[in-house]
Amino acid sequence: MLEQFILGQIEKKAFPGMSILVAGRGHILLERHFGCKAVWPEAEPLAGNTLYDLASLTKPLVTAFLAVYLLEKKQWHLGDEVRRFFPAFPLHITLEQLLTHSSGLLPWHPFYLYRPLADLVQIAALKNMAAPGTRVVYSDVGYILLRRLLEKTAGLEFQKMAAAIIFKQLKLQDTFFLVPNAKKMRCAPTEIGNRYERNMCRTEHEEAAACFSWRTRLLRGEVHDANSFYSGGSAGNAGLFASARDLFKLSREFFPETATLLKADSIKLFWQNRTPWSVLHRSLGFKLNSSRPTSGGKALSKLAIGHNGFTGTSLWLEPETQRQWIILSNRIHPRVNKINFDALRRKLYSILKSELSLP
Repeated sequence: MLEQFILGQIEKKAFPGMSILVAGRGHILLERHFGCKAVWPEAEPLAGNTLYDLASLTKPLVTAFLAVYLLEKKQWHLGDEVRRFFPAFPLHITLEQLLTHSSGLLPWHPFYLYRPLADLVQIAALKNMAAPGTRVVYSDVGYILLRRLLEKTAGLEFQKMAAAIIFKQLKLQDTFFLVPNAKKMRCAPTEIGNRYERNMCRTEHEEAAACFSWRTRLLRGEVHDANSFYSGGSAGNAGLFASARDLFKLSREFFPETATLLKADSIKLFWQNRTPWSVLHRSLGFKLNSSRPTSGGKALSKLAIGHNGFTGTSLWLEPETQRQWIILSNRIHPRVNKINFDALRRKLYSILKSELSLP
């Protein structure tokens, strides 16, 4: 059933290929790789060590993780306002609101069209979607601001901070912000150029976009998200690359019972509903499956936490069984197709549970 479903979706061109890894209590229950790593300019078979552009999985796995690391070190508190670190910042937005997407900031803005990149004045001048703390609005802008706050507080560049505190400590061999040239051909490519983002700029930002030098090459081993690319590899909202096996190791750090980098009490912050006043339930960095609908769907526990990436990636974690659900694809290769990928994921989780005879 699983193979039939995946191959059927590949035939419909929903994605070129897919890596699936399901684990429970540290043991891999299933690991399968289907289809192709690339289909343009020619077909390439998908290998088990393929590196994926994880896109927005960067938010919980790195940005939120580092934020909680600084909380544990008592370098800041969830109630601290941005203006504590940047006194000229005019908005009353807290760290917790940024981490839970309840800051009211815009979902997206093409900072790369304007210089300097992600300047605090630019962020403060953007029209807010809502008053801080009143509505959950998923926001790349909030996590771009979080990167600036992390660097200001830690006194260390964001990517170096991630490497020192997370990647090196866990001895991750296939996890990067900047993929080494020697490993780029192992990456699943994404879009040809940045046509999708170019189209997003056609209304409010057309004048700036018209004279911008857009990427037109096949994006392989370089982050698809343009804000991250033009920020040197990551703006805090995207940029992380990893293999399925490395993501398995990294995501183990979010279970209190198996965490090695943070204390159990700190890890619990990733599992707590910090927006109970909203129908969209958010912890620090993650979405809770108690929200409806989610890409986790009814097949997964309501206590599960998870996140998706625009490129076709997904991670869900269940606390009772320490189960890890990893689905990786490059569904935007060679171009971005309009497809309900959340519905596809929900169907896939049901099939996986049946395939593995899981309760």
